[in-house]
Amino acid sequence: MEGIGIIRLRPFKRIDAEKLLSWLTDERVMTMWCAKTFTYPLTQEQIITRMKEREEADDEWVMAGVDAQGEVIGHFCIWADYQKNSAHLGMIVVDDARRGQGLGQQMVELAVKYAFDILHVSKVTLGVFDCNPRAHACYQKVGFRDDKIEDHAIEYHGEIWNRIHMVMERED
Repeated sequence: MEGIGIIRLRPFKRIDAEKLLSWLTDERVMTMWCAKTFTYPLTQEQIITRMKEREEADDEWVMAGVDAQGEVIGHFCIWADYQKNSAHLGMIVVDDARRGQGLGQQMVELAVKYAFDILHVSKVTLGVFDCNPRAHACYQKVGFRDDKIEDHAIEYHGEIWNRIHMVMERED
């Protein structure tokens, strides 16, 4: 990806919560990000509570994408389902100020690589709301394909959002 800085993945840290809060100040964007896992307005306490819960789980990791200078530019979660030999990506977000630079695409590519090469799963899934065409296009560029559509997945202030379930399978 010429012209795009190096992105690395690392575990999301509590100190990163403040950065995440600065990206999710809009209720609509926050809802697209978490599908009502959190309540608006998002608070540091909600994030820390969720992190503590996830620290106890052996099948979910909260990750950060960082640039070459170590600045956090994105966030996502990855859940493993070893019985189904799959992983699911969710809660994907990139710093508003860094959008449109290909960093989200690179972060998702690294997340997929992590799932295939480290978790050794055979497929990776994710969901995106149909009201978020930029994210949908990003995931398609990474190589995800639409698998199925979940009609009426969520209601947001009178709007009905469908969820597009996407999948990428390991190429052997």
